[in-house]
Amino acid sequence: MKIKIVLLLTASLALSLSSCMDGKKKTPESTTSQVEFHKIVVDDYEIGIPKDMQQTTGLNNDASLQRQNIHKEIYTIVIDEPKKEFITVLNELDYGDEFNIALYRDIQLKRLAERMQITYQSESTPMTISGLEAEAIEIDAKVDNIGEELSYFLTFIDGKSKIHMVMSWTLKSKKKEHKKTFETIAQSFTVKD
Repeated sequence: MKIKIVLLLTASLALSLSSCMDGKKKTPESTTSQVEFHKIVVDDYEIGIPKDMQQTTGLNNDASLQRQNIHKEIYTIVIDEPKKEFITVLNELDYGDEFNIALYRDIQLKRLAERMQITYQSESTPMTISGLEAEAIEIDAKVDNIGEELSYFLTFIDGKSKIHMVMSWTLKSKKKEHKKTFETIAQSFTVKD
C-alpha cells in the first residue's frame, strides 16, 4: 500500500509541477529577514510557512500540508507516513525491519528519480530538527512538460511515530533567491506532544 502511495506521490508531483511554468518574471532577491512566517498546525506537527504562501490542494493528494505562491513560484508540501507501516513495507521488500532516516531518504530519492531526470544531487546533511534526527538534501531535476529545471529542497525527519518529508521547490533560476526560506521552513518543523 505504501508503495502505491509513494508512486502516487511522485506521479502527482510531476503533474502538479506544470504550474511552475506560469510566468518567468524575475523578482528581487529575497532573504528570510524580508519573509514573514507564521506557524501552521497540522494534526501532530507544526511548521513555519511564509505568510504569502497560500493553502492549496493540487500539489499532492497524499500531502498533509500543501502551500504555494504561484507569483514567486515557490511550493512546499509535507508527506508523513506511519513508521510502523513503512517498516512493514521494508520487510515486504526484503530491506529488513531496521528503520533509519538514511534508508527512508534513499527510497524516496529512488522513487523521485523514476519520475524525473536528476541533474544534480547534493551530499546528505545530517541534522537535528526540534530534537529529532533529520537529513537534508538538494536536487535539481528536469521534469517532463516543464521547460526549465526545478530545484528541490528535501528534508527527511524521523518523528516519534511518523516519518516526515518536507519538500519545497522552485525554478532552478530562483534557487538562490528562495534557499534560505526553504531551509527556514524545514528547520521550523516541530512534532506536537
